[in-house]
Amino acid sequence: MGYYKTFMAGCAALALAGCKTDISEITDDQLLSLLGNGSSPAQITERTRECVEVLGGVNEAVYRDVPGDVMGMMKTECRKQLQGWLDDPRRNSTELQVSDFDREDLAQRIIALDDAQAAEREAQREAEEAERAAQRETEAAARIEEMGAELAEVTAQGQELRSAFEARREVLAPACETLRGLREELQAKNRVHSLFNRGLPSACTGETLRVEEGQLAAFEERVASFEIPDASQLMFASVPSLPRIDLEKIDQQIERVEAVTADYRTALSEE
Repeated sequence: MGYYKTFMAGCAALALAGCKTDISEITDDQLLSLLGNGSSPAQITERTRECVEVLGGVNEAVYRDVPGDVMGMMKTECRKQLQGWLDDPRRNSTELQVSDFDREDLAQRIIALDDAQAAEREAQREAEEAERAAQRETEAAARIEEMGAELAEVTAQGQELRSAFEARREVLAPACETLRGLREELQAKNRVHSLFNRGLPSACTGETLRVEEGQLAAFEERVASFEIPDASQLMFASVPSLPRIDLEKIDQQIERVEAVTADYRTALSEE
């Protein structure tokens, strides 16, 4: 009881200055528990910070154009909210009173805590963004390396396809030329021979393998001009695809021309 009387006497003696709670004994965790938004970690919301500034008279220049009646309503609503939190033992483990929030030193303490949290969040955001950027850079480097391997592979495949195609064209082109010569020779001997009813194989009716040659030439041009892009353009780029030239079909055309050529040679031997 002696201590209580002494304490009350001291407060009475300091009535004009107010009996202030010693905020130095209140930890940051206690303030965050009281004023935080309940998240983990707890954070001071913009609305709560405004209440602290308005009641503590901090950053008055920001609120100087707010009408007096509006400011009065703001302070009343802030005090009601703070009183509710102060009365909640799950949030409040301090000896703070709602009147303490009129103190500039408490307002400055809470604002500094909010600023420190904001700086920590910004630092974390920057660290996470740096990590994501590093990951994107790693992925881009891997994709560039992969695309280089794809380009080398498709270039080699194109060269193999060109070699195989030319080998067949070197057979088919003269075979067609031979067949056309035999056809003219047979026409000179017998213009109504039954072989003329069938016509020439399609491979020999125009420029030999013209379509396939065009496809292969276009592919080779695309490969020769293709450049692996930088990281910013990777998603829009792809290595040229090998043209769909059916070598087996060309082999079948060769066999067909050779079979018809044999028929013409037989016909000519019978004339």
